[in-house]
Amino acid sequence: MNFINGKIFSFLAGVVFLTGYCGLDTSAQEISKNTDAAAIWAKKTLDGLTLEKKVAQLVCTDITGVYLADDDPRMQFWLKLAREYGIGGFVLYGGTPDHVALLLNRLQQAAEIPLLISADFEGGPGQQVSGASEFPGNMAFAATHDENLMYEAAKTMAAEGRAMGIHLTYTPVTDISIYPDNPQESVRSFGGDIDWNGRLLTAYVKGYKETGMLTTAKHFPGRGNMKAFAEFPGFNYLDATAGELNQNEFRAFQYAVDAGVDFIMTEHLAVPSVTGGSKLPASMESRLIKGVIRDQLGFKGLITTDDLWYDYVVARFGAEEAAVKALEAGHDIVLKPRDPMATIQSITKAVSQGRIKEEQINQSVYKLLFDKARLGLDKNRLVDVDRIGQVVGTSAHQKLIQTVADRSVTLLRNTGGLPVKSWDPAKSVQITVQKEDNQPSVFELNKRMSAEFKGIINISLKPGMSDSVYDGIRKAADNADLVILSFFVQRDRFGDPAPIKPEIMALINQIIDKKGDRCIAFSYGNPHIMNKLPTLPVFLTGYGETGWYGNQQVYFDSFIRILKGELVPSGKLPVKVNDNYPVGFGLTY
Repeated sequence: MNFINGKIFSFLAGVVFLTGYCGLDTSAQEISKNTDAAAIWAKKTLDGLTLEKKVAQLVCTDITGVYLADDDPRMQFWLKLAREYGIGGFVLYGGTPDHVALLLNRLQQAAEIPLLISADFEGGPGQQVSGASEFPGNMAFAATHDENLMYEAAKTMAAEGRAMGIHLTYTPVTDISIYPDNPQESVRSFGGDIDWNGRLLTAYVKGYKETGMLTTAKHFPGRGNMKAFAEFPGFNYLDATAGELNQNEFRAFQYAVDAGVDFIMTEHLAVPSVTGGSKLPASMESRLIKGVIRDQLGFKGLITTDDLWYDYVVARFGAEEAAVKALEAGHDIVLKPRDPMATIQSITKAVSQGRIKEEQINQSVYKLLFDKARLGLDKNRLVDVDRIGQVVGTSAHQKLIQTVADRSVTLLRNTGGLPVKSWDPAKSVQITVQKEDNQPSVFELNKRMSAEFKGIINISLKPGMSDSVYDGIRKAADNADLVILSFFVQRDRFGDPAPIKPEIMALINQIIDKKGDRCIAFSYGNPHIMNKLPTLPVFLTGYGETGWYGNQQVYFDSFIRILKGELVPSGKLPVKVNDNYPVGFGLTY
């Protein structure tokens, strides 16, 4: 307790305090400006905890927001963690807005100390919760070149999160994407202009702050150009000098720190050049936590690991030992250990044995409790379920999502095909070029295209098709008035930025040669297609890859309106594709 009595005011001086925002007609709560009251509550609460209960505050495990019966083993397990163990918080996956709110209220009622509820809002709350608002990926905001649009979207995401009882988002993704041959984070990244990324990060954090949610910069030290460790399967490293890191990856995180981000999440990613050749990942390496995040970047907030339950992490470090090592390295929070109860016991034992100082535990718990009080959870930890429909997934929010998509569509090549001259949909064909067989978005696009353009023929082009099918596609394209190529080809995480099979490329090139400007291509999330098919006469791209990678289907309406002459593309490339298509490139007409 000496830390609290002796250093409370010096700690408070280093905290980045949040300001309140009351302009939205939502149930979002203003983050308290009364930091003295928050400090008093945090100190009093910390003083009343046993060592084991203090350790439990630093553990966060996952829950699902789908409906569960009272006697479901998962529900009973979560209630036990909240009621008996005093776990500090949960990270939410899945569910619908009302089920999420009901579940979180129930867990909050069971907990003696308010729970901090987190979620991954990379594309907004709709990425996790069905019916909530889902935006395109971060690159879409960079393509609009409008930081105010990012700010408005951030306020929307935060308002919906708080309405459901969520307090912390594990975003913004701060990883950069400056390497066209290795765009690993794809649309999850803001892109390759690091200074512009900094402005977007600032707008992102500001919007969340002013609407009552905490934010997390991830995945430190930066996943934009990882390489796989041969000797440690599953683990990766950055092969960059300290100077390169300071100019690129670390500079991006410095912008996030300067913006006032509340958490930093580390990755299972090593950086030998700044750790004396160490092959330990940031999740276990004190020279990255204390040396870079704390000392170099000057971060005063909470540091959390990424998930610890991964098989490769457990195999290398041990299920509970991974959490102990993470705290030894300087983390405050351990995220998703394989067994949270066993982890609490192991960390408590490590403190008792002197491996981790209790003063360190006190510091981390105090910061967490202080944040909970700033969020107002010490006074009201429950949400009004009846108000959710007024806030979550509203038509105004959907309109904002569509605006982001419309303004981010980027035209990279146009030899005369746009705007589309008169065409007969009944004599035209849309070919979806797919990376995989089962892609639900393709079905939805085909349905939308058929509804908007009566008589259009929809054909799927995917790997493994027979020669006779390819012949049929070629014949249909030859006879078409207009050929539309819709690319659903996500990059490979390690390897090919545009993994299109040679036989598919050969067929597409034959179609291009035959149709000329009567061939229009739209890529749903991957601008690097241009590197494989540079002669495409018309090529547009959006920035949603579906799943964890941003709202893809919102671009269907954007593309349909471009075909109908109702929307003119105006986006600018956030990432370098090649020397002909650098950051900032984008055509219009």
